[in-house]
Amino acid sequence: MGRTQDFTNSVIYHIRHMESKEVVYVGSTTNFSQRKTKHKYNCNHEGKECFTYPIYSHIRDNGGFDCFEVIPIQSLKLENKTQLLIAEQVEIDRHRTLVNSYKAHMTIEEKRIDHNERTKKYRQNHKEEIKEKAKLYNQEHKVELNEKTKKYRQEHKAEIKEKAKLYNQEHKQIINERQKNYRKKLKEDNNSNNITKKK
Repeated sequence: MGRTQDFTNSVIYHIRHMESKEVVYVGSTTNFSQRKTKHKYNCNHEGKECFTYPIYSHIRDNGGFDCFEVIPIQSLKLENKTQLLIAEQVEIDRHRTLVNSYKAHMTIEEKRIDHNERTKKYRQNHKEEIKEKAKLYNQEHKVELNEKTKKYRQEHKAEIKEKAKLYNQEHKQIINERQKNYRKKLKEDNNSNNITKKK
């Protein structure tokens, strides 16, 4: 069983450039000295997954960790992690030049919006990959998908019929126009075939 975290020693801290004093990152911790050491280690060790995090890339692109300082700005006696994350987010909102990748704390509605935005962005950036995976999945599960479609249509026959009826009513003019164009094209094709036969 892990050690219980003591939030009575909570700290909100900044990472800022030593010369410009520009704050580039806001963080929170219950063990400031350990967190400070970890930031430096993560920034300088390429094998770590977090080596590519925006904050560490920014630090390396601007002189390296020796040109930045990690300073505590608030000491708080709190009860739990949620309180600490809320306090961190309040401080984050005070700065506009941060390299923080994520919000420290979000409401349920903010999480929903954030999830939708990230999903939308992912789909836009991986459109061809998603399309190819869907195509491959449909090919590999063709029989299963056909069976599911057949079963759904049988179980929802009345509902599907009602939806089709409603669609036809709402799009009556468009459907009539399509049918008219189709009959016209069919007639033209037939006339063209007749002329060719006579020749």
